[in-house]
Amino acid sequence: MALKWAARRQVLYYIVAIVIAAVLGVFVWQTFFVAAPLCSDGIQNGTESGIDCGGTCAALCPDVARAPVILWSRSFQTAPHTYTAAAYIQNNNVASGAGAKGVRYSFQLLDDKNILISEREGVIDIPPSHIVPIIEQGIDTGNRVVARTFFTFSKNDPIEWKKVPTASLQKLRIGQTSPYESGRLTATIVNEALDDARRVQVIAVLFDSEGVARAASKSIVAKISRKSSQTVTFTWPEEFADIQRAEVTVLPSF
Repeated sequence: MALKWAARRQVLYYIVAIVIAAVLGVFVWQTFFVAAPLCSDGIQNGTESGIDCGGTCAALCPDVARAPVILWSRSFQTAPHTYTAAAYIQNNNVASGAGAKGVRYSFQLLDDKNILISEREGVIDIPPSHIVPIIEQGIDTGNRVVARTFFTFSKNDPIEWKKVPTASLQKLRIGQTSPYESGRLTATIVNEALDDARRVQVIAVLFDSEGVARAASKSIVAKISRKSSQTVTFTWPEEFADIQRAEVTVLPSF
């Protein structure tokens, strides 16, 4: 026997109420009883391919992150008993858009008998750039002459590689660079962002005709206003012969 209209309407109300109750129950369960996957909860969940790494997490998993390569390291005498140490580092995680903050390193300056003259430690943020120069200036060596320079990353502080959002990188580029002449080199740094860039590190390295680094210098620009440019000048106490190429690198903060 067919249900009367009042009965059918009552059944319909029951069905709607059950559906609403089910939806609310799922919402309450997911909100209060099921923890959302986090990139800092110490377990592998969600889209993570490791513990708190991979997937939507910023951190690269250890089996994916690649160690940086030290391309070369050298020291250059800039004044009596004073040297500048320089190294070129290759970031092999650029394809992942990854950088690393607070990376500890050290330069060791040795004489011709491999006896340590001086050691300088430092910390750097490695941006998601292919080549990253690292410079330490004003290293006092006393009366000893530097013959070899070694660069190492700290073994006690593993490098943590994380994907760097493009929006968090300073939008800086090298504009015009003047030829090296009479111990002097100038470069224009362009800030294309809508925000001011502060404490911008700019590094210049001079290479001879054989591709060997002959000098290096670092300058920190306090501020480059938004949508503007700033000229940076590098000077050395002497003029180097046979300089064929100058590489100027700006290290964006992130």
